[in-house]
Amino acid sequence: MQMTPEAVRPARDGEAEIGERVTVLDLTTSAVHDHRLVEADGERVVGGDVSIHAPLGSALLGRHVGDVVSVEDDGQLVRLEVVEIDG
Repeated sequence: MQMTPEAVRPARDGEAEIGERVTVLDLTTSAVHDHRLVEADGERVVGGDVSIHAPLGSALLGRHVGDVVSVEDDGQLVRLEVVEIDG
């Protein structure tokens, strides 16, 4: 079942909120990933969208550029730095 994220207009105040694209840098691999925060019941939705109810989404919600978050991914702790927030 594919979930459709709710459309929300972000506040553009420098804080990662629902509807915004958050770019993160993996501090171990140097890989860069984009995730759009959405309000959805499932952990993962379409494309690069991530639910704020998923571990990654909840870790990114409310963060600012320069913040570092730690999330578990496949049993390993991953450290990610927020490098850009774009509504």
